[in-house]
Amino acid sequence: MYADAERARQERFEELERRMAEVADIAAADEERRGQEFYQHEEERDRVFADKEAQRDEEAARRRDEIWADLEQRLAAGGLPPPPPPPESIEAIPIPQPERIEPETASIVDSMRAAANQHATEIREIVNLERENLMREREAAEAERERIRAEAEVERERVEQERENRIAQLEEELARARAELADEREQRRTEEADARERARQEALERDEVVRGQLGDITNLAQENLECCTSKRQIMDERYAEKQARREEKDARFQALYDMVNTMMEEKAADRERAEAERAEAASKPEAVLEELRRQNQELRELLNNMAESWRADSARQAEDTLNAVRATAQEQVPFNVQGYLDEFSKALASEVRMLLGEVGRLREERRNLQHEIGFLLCTRSKYGPGGEFDPEWRPENAAYMAGAPPAPPPEPIPEPGPPPPDEPLMAARPGWRTVLPRSTRRRRGGPAAAPEPQPVPVQEMPRPGVSSWATWQPDPAFLPSPSAIPEQQPTLVVPEVPQGLFGPRSPRDSYNG
Repeated sequence: MYADAERARQERFEELERRMAEVADIAAADEERRGQEFYQHEEERDRVFADKEAQRDEEAARRRDEIWADLEQRLAAGGLPPPPPPPESIEAIPIPQPERIEPETASIVDSMRAAANQHATEIREIVNLERENLMREREAAEAERERIRAEAEVERERVEQERENRIAQLEEELARARAELADEREQRRTEEADARERARQEALERDEVVRGQLGDITNLAQENLECCTSKRQIMDERYAEKQARREEKDARFQALYDMVNTMMEEKAADRERAEAERAEAASKPEAVLEELRRQNQELRELLNNMAESWRADSARQAEDTLNAVRATAQEQVPFNVQGYLDEFSKALASEVRMLLGEVGRLREERRNLQHEIGFLLCTRSKYGPGGEFDPEWRPENAAYMAGAPPAPPPEPIPEPGPPPPDEPLMAARPGWRTVLPRSTRRRRGGPAAAPEPQPVPVQEMPRPGVSSWATWQPDPAFLPSPSAIPEQQPTLVVPEVPQGLFGPRSPRDSYNG
């Protein structure tokens, strides 16, 4: 498991190193690609500039050709008109002479001839006028042509001057553009050199940072390897401890399993014995009652004997105490029995408290034992026949009950016998007597009582340290003075029914075993 984790961690480190190498290669490839793209963009810009310059030259040449063509068209449109063709000669149309003219038509022919001559004369005059008008128009056209030629020459000279000026302006603009382009190229080269220098510095810094990070990663990997080694040792030790605890737990579980099996076997044996006793008791209940009465009588006699012996011991001890007090009392000092009794009560108070502590401890031990017995009985009832884990009823067709032994037959419920007669309980007198406080109120109107003589304080003897009531022994050096008046000792009436430690016992039928 730890080897797999270490191998996975080493693979992650190798993957991280490979990624960092790939990132460095990608950065170098990107830098080279950016350089190639920059050079391609510069070549494209130079090509576009050359194309634009050639296009401007072509446009200038085309404009110059258009201007020359326009001038030539204007000059061609403003030239002399072609000379008109020579006019045809007007001759008299011969009139055929008929051989025979009728005399009636002689006058008509003469009038027709006169009209024709007049018409020809008019036509000749019109032609001459037209010829004169044409000559005048030709002269005006020639003058207009000369004027247009002069204007065209002036316009050509002006256009030529404008062309020359435009060419000069374009040359100046071209020189200025070339100078700006050279400056821009030089500035771009300077910026490229600076950018390359900055990129080189950044690459060096990045390489230094990457080397530092790789060193940190190497140190971290070494520390992780050492930490993993120590953790592996610790985990191996913990695993060994866990295996030992697991084996111990298995042993405990096996012991508990054996104990539960033993308890179940004992319960089965107890059940069989109880069945036998129940069968035997069912046949003779009178013998059982007689045995119970006999046991009760024996217990009562035992308690009476114990009470009598305790009463005799108490009387003897009281008599010994009084004798010792009478022997040590002085005649000139009045004997104060009440004070001695108070001192004796104070001396016994610590012993009583110790006795009560012992009783409380025994009570707690009894409660713990009862709780443990109840828990064991509960576990036995759960794991025994008819309990929670071994019920009396089981489903017959259940899959998990295949092969299980059949459930035992239900036990017959015995009929309850007659309850024992109730015995009268006698109240026990308390062991401590009641002391009423003295009244300090004076009688009215009566003479003042003489003050009682103050008793001489009796020096209290130091008591040895007592550790327990069971180990306490009376001090043989302590001899109290005898009392002048024997005090009547209270008698203790022993009840017939034994009392519990904290009151009367519960009825027998109220306990469910």
